[in-house]
Amino acid sequence: MNFRFRDVSEVAGGAALMGFPVAVTEEVWNLGQELDLLHVLYFAFGSLAFLSVYIYYLHSDARGAAMFRNFLVRIVATYAIALLISAMLLLGVDRLELLTDPVLGMKRAILVAFPASFAATTLDSFASDR
Repeated sequence: MNFRFRDVSEVAGGAALMGFPVAVTEEVWNLGQELDLLHVLYFAFGSLAFLSVYIYYLHSDARGAAMFRNFLVRIVATYAIALLISAMLLLGVDRLELLTDPVLGMKRAILVAFPASFAATTLDSFASDR
């Protein structure tokens, strides 16, 4: 269950695969403006909860403290990579707003990271089956 560089590239590829179609939609841009930060944070917590369950069932072959540490590293790293890829995609379409409205930019990145993190974990699990 160790998180290797190969896993990082698979997670990044999965996040980009689902993140790009979502990042270029006007619905996400408007939703980022309309939703308050608390509601957007629900998306982040929902992503982390789903990732926790999904990763647990995909990689639950080991037990113990080392497994738990690796499990947490995989969850945090997967979400962080998906969030970073989402931010980069939004930056590419000039919708990240980091300098003018950083909260809006982060809200949009979190909204894009919601589906991107699921695709990232799914692609990682498919590639890990080889």
